[in-house]
Amino acid sequence: MAHDLHSRIQRRIANRSLLDHPFYRAWRDGGLTMGDLRVYAAQYYHFEAELPTLLSAIHSRCQDRGVRQAILDNLWDEEHGQANHRALWLDFCEALGLGRTEPETTEPLSNTQAMLQTYRNLCHQRTFQEGLAAVYAYEVQVPAVMVEKIRGLRDHFGITDEAGLRFFEVHSVLDEDHSDREREGILGHTSPELEPSVETALQQALDGWWGFLDGVMDSRSSSAGN
Repeated sequence: MAHDLHSRIQRRIANRSLLDHPFYRAWRDGGLTMGDLRVYAAQYYHFEAELPTLLSAIHSRCQDRGVRQAILDNLWDEEHGQANHRALWLDFCEALGLGRTEPETTEPLSNTQAMLQTYRNLCHQRTFQEGLAAVYAYEVQVPAVMVEKIRGLRDHFGITDEAGLRFFEVHSVLDEDHSDREREGILGHTSPELEPSVETALQQALDGWWGFLDGVMDSRSSSAGN
């Protein structure tokens, strides 16, 4: 049954691959402006800033010690020290010309708010398996996405400094391990009765990310030429 669940999960992710979204295709192909990147960076900040609390919520709802330890490792990577991932994202924002406090004070777009609320519902109110599926839906895609983002930033925007790229370089490696352990937690602890709910949670997260990127795309006209 675990094999069948894994196959269904992977099909859902392939059908909603972030790299297939028009915004990321434009990133890859040089079709974005610096203004587009600034809008994206300020909006994505809201997820990055909230991710530690989402992981904490899943951790607190999990009864299995091994899965909790895996979640804790992920949380530690996100939150610990001065080079925490929120700080690395703000380094990238500064490389784009944003003030360091600007993303924090930027109002989330409605699609950003909807995506965040989806994650809050799944991670704070549902089973740990459903919350883990929501995080997995994103993190399993991150390594490949980060490689393409780094290439686009270097080739189309001339961003090559360590501070500007470090967030992407770190996640291109770390999230391979994070997503592997999330997948193990999901497949090893999802009963047949819970499988439909886990798949629904994963799909809601995938749809939330596409909606988030749709919102950024819709805002492009207001940032054109900046």
